[in-house]
Amino acid sequence: MCGIVGLISADGPERLASRVAAMNAAIVHRGPDDAGVHLAPGVGLAMRRLSIIDLSTGHQPMTTADGVALVFNGEIYNYRSLRAELETRGYAFRTQSDTEVILNLYHAEGMAAFARLHGMFAIAIHDQRRDELILVRDQIGIKPLYIARHEGELLFASEIKAILATLPCRPAIDPQGLWDYLSLRFMAPDRTIWAGIGKLGPGQILRRKLCSGDQSIETFWQADLTPGPFDIGRDYAREFADQFVAAVDSHIVAADVPVGAFLSGGLDSGAIVAAASELGHRAFHTFSISGDGAGGDDELPLARAVARRFGTTHHEIRMARSDYFDTLDDVVRAFDEPYGDATGAALYLLSQRASDHVKVALSGEGSDELLLGYTRAADLATLAKVERRYGPMPRPLLKLAARFVSPDRASIFRAMAEGGPGAYRRGMAAHIGWTISDAEKAAFWRGPDMVPSFDLVQGWYGLPDTAHPLAQSQQADFGTWLVEDLLMKADKMAMAASLETRVPFLHLPLVEWCQNTPMEARIGPPGQFRTKAVLRDYVATRLPDAVLNAPKRGFPLPIFPWFAERLRDAGGYVPISREFHNWISLEGLKPIVARACRNERRALEQLWGIAMFDRWCAVYAD
Repeated sequence: MCGIVGLISADGPERLASRVAAMNAAIVHRGPDDAGVHLAPGVGLAMRRLSIIDLSTGHQPMTTADGVALVFNGEIYNYRSLRAELETRGYAFRTQSDTEVILNLYHAEGMAAFARLHGMFAIAIHDQRRDELILVRDQIGIKPLYIARHEGELLFASEIKAILATLPCRPAIDPQGLWDYLSLRFMAPDRTIWAGIGKLGPGQILRRKLCSGDQSIETFWQADLTPGPFDIGRDYAREFADQFVAAVDSHIVAADVPVGAFLSGGLDSGAIVAAASELGHRAFHTFSISGDGAGGDDELPLARAVARRFGTTHHEIRMARSDYFDTLDDVVRAFDEPYGDATGAALYLLSQRASDHVKVALSGEGSDELLLGYTRAADLATLAKVERRYGPMPRPLLKLAARFVSPDRASIFRAMAEGGPGAYRRGMAAHIGWTISDAEKAAFWRGPDMVPSFDLVQGWYGLPDTAHPLAQSQQADFGTWLVEDLLMKADKMAMAASLETRVPFLHLPLVEWCQNTPMEARIGPPGQFRTKAVLRDYVATRLPDAVLNAPKRGFPLPIFPWFAERLRDAGGYVPISREFHNWISLEGLKPIVARACRNERRALEQLWGIAMFDRWCAVYAD
């Protein structure tokens, strides 16, 4: 685990070396154990290393005798089996690292190598044989990789701050990126807050010829959560258990340092700790956090019960309001961009505590997105209602009706006119992160006219209209909310504390099994609605009853009540940055501020995302 940086430039050797060094210095927190640089005419690569595997001989960059140099951020969980295969093909190894496995596998198979990697990774390869720079991001998007083009140069890095460290001046704010952020509370895929800086997508490869500048991006893996047909002869619960336990085991054994886990009071992290214990991993640390005033939402007692059952060395943080708000500027610096998920600072504090004891922490991200953990019984009732009411209607009539109803309902009617009742979910564009509508933003927006964010989100519902509508929502969440909010938060907050997070639910073989399972494996058979049905079967005899029966809470911290108190103490919202006023009208914001001061949850969520943009402006843009 580390961070990588690099650039293609016409600079001379000394200037190139200086710029690569500045980029690498900007991400020292990602890898305080080691550093390495590869320089060649027109190209420079560098890395920072947090030593996890092969502590003594895993130095990067790694090179081949015929001119291939590689730097790599992440972990490969099937590297041992790949290594054994390569050895039978005549490849000799100098180290015990997964990095050398990637290097030799690429040498043997070229671009086909990357689809065979099970792990989380961002890879940069300078292949002098082909006069080419190659950038690769893992299939799920667990590790970020930012890219920028500036005056004919190509720059890349694990964090934006490394790119900013070598540009002559800060780029302009991207108005469309900001407009979409205000609705989503995270930056949309492909965009960042900075004009001219983007992201390589999950499962993508960028290839750039050094001499000609020709550049292409190809996708080597893409999620498809279309449910398969139910097979009465298959034991889905048993299959899931086998896949899940293998995923947890692979994430623990691929480390030469202590491993622990973040532990909430929920099913996902509890399942990870249960599997780790049953696999025989005994010296296991677990880490939990809550806040003063959490009341009935306090999950520490539930986490404590799981820790006791499996005999972990358990650590708890009881966070005060001042602890939370005092760390927000550090959180903003770590994210590089506006980020409106209020749990980021809590994860930052939890990661700091964990890094005192372990170098690797397992986390439960991905379970809800794979197994419909966000679904409610009401969603199924709505699906049935839509099917009954609109299923028999001719599609031309639905299209005509769209002209005479409200805009929100019209989009649903148009979607059904194109794809039938199953397409209504796409027409809703009911994305999980949606907090401010385009109409609400227009009341306080001071920037230029933008493409509606609703149009962007509607395009994320990419499964065929014949697919189950709940699967359509899964598909949208898996490629957007999961990657750009949850996984980005896990990477940025943990790496700011020099801690590696691993996500067993997103182990590629487990993902590929889950994405083809029928709806019955995700939410149970008709009449027996259970979110994450196969996971519930796994934990049913393993976790305490209090955990099994607890309602879903997300990350239950009293952040928004704290925020409302601060607003009332200040007499409303008072911006802290100058740049903020170029984009947001305080007059137009007054209705949201007033509702937030009254402790209305939706208004607090809306204002929180705006306030985090303000705080980001103060750190990066003023």
